[in-house]
Amino acid sequence: MHNIQINDIMVVSFKNDRDRVFYESEKSLTSAYNVRIARKILQRINELLASDNPQQLPRNARFHEHKGKRKGLFSIDLVHPYRLIVRPTCSYANYIEIVSVEIDEVFNPHK
Repeated sequence: MHNIQINDIMVVSFKNDRDRVFYESEKSLTSAYNVRIARKILQRINELLASDNPQQLPRNARFHEHKGKRKGLFSIDLVHPYRLIVRPTCSYANYIEIVSVEIDEVFNPHK
């Protein structure tokens, strides 16, 4: 687990250093997606870092849990239809207790 920032609020980590470098770079994100989506990804990561828990994210982020085979993963809306997928890296009984997440992927459920 590679952390982007450790603070006394939300901890955001990545699967490996390659992912960390990718998600920290607007240029890399723009190459993979487009400027609008890249900026929204960076915005959402910064919103996570500024939050105590997911309930403090903007309402339009629509933080929600997946069901079925993706249970345990959570979506954060980006630019429709793209979503930032995160995996809690802490124990939790409800959303308020989620204080650390790992960025899993950017996902387009329509592909």
